[in-house]
Amino acid sequence: MNRISTSNWTSYTAFRWIIRAVGLYLGALVLLMFAERFLVFPAPSSEIGNWRVENFRAVESYIDSDQQTRVHLWTFLKPEAKTTLIFCHGNAETLGLLGEEMCEIRDRWNVNVVAFDYRGYGRTGGVPNEKRTLADAVAVGIWVKSNPELQNQKLVVLGRSLGGAHAVEIATQLQTDGLMLDRTFSSSVDVAASRYFFFPVRTVMANQFKSIDKIPSFKGSLLQLHGLVDEVIPYRFGKKLFEACTSPNKKLITLPSLYHTQPFPPEFWKEGLAFIRSIESK
Repeated sequence: MNRISTSNWTSYTAFRWIIRAVGLYLGALVLLMFAERFLVFPAPSSEIGNWRVENFRAVESYIDSDQQTRVHLWTFLKPEAKTTLIFCHGNAETLGLLGEEMCEIRDRWNVNVVAFDYRGYGRTGGVPNEKRTLADAVAVGIWVKSNPELQNQKLVVLGRSLGGAHAVEIATQLQTDGLMLDRTFSSSVDVAASRYFFFPVRTVMANQFKSIDKIPSFKGSLLQLHGLVDEVIPYRFGKKLFEACTSPNKKLITLPSLYHTQPFPPEFWKEGLAFIRSIESK
């Protein structure tokens, strides 16, 4: 009897621990699902940065994305520019943090630059999610193509990190002349699944940003940058996206020591200038 009682008690204790473990796992999964929006869209405070648009010789605009949202954008005009570049920033950036960098792009590449904030960022209202922020990006692209000052120029879109997904959306929807991608991914769910491999991320993640399913339809020129030591978006996911692009005019710049948050390296400035001049010559 003692042996049976001991065996039953051991089984009961083991069962209790299993139930606890399952409960903790499910609780952690629910917490991760709840936190997804904050992990994917960690927008900085709109109080941070330099929001004095006149300091950058830029023009401020608000454009309609849908009935609920007006997208805030800055246009950095360059006299005699032949190309307009739309910049799609990363998930921890806003216009207030980008003024000097946009000026540098304008002046070094001799292009007009249009930069904007997705909804939920900076002074663009609303709550971000994949569908809404992609719609914001396309609305900016449509605005550029219909703007009298910009519509007859070559159109290039540049996306960094999460902004790469928005750049791919603009490029494929509007078939821009060029697409430039800086340390972005095949899909955000690929990155998340590699990081949280112990959860069914591919089933529960709401914002999957599957750029890899869209980029094969892009017909323009592609220039892409990634670092082998990128600690946020592993190199393999950038290369996977590059390989999915069917354009015959594409180039991947692979740098052995480039981390995710480092500024544009000299190689990208040089190749970017050549890329834009090549597009302008067509």
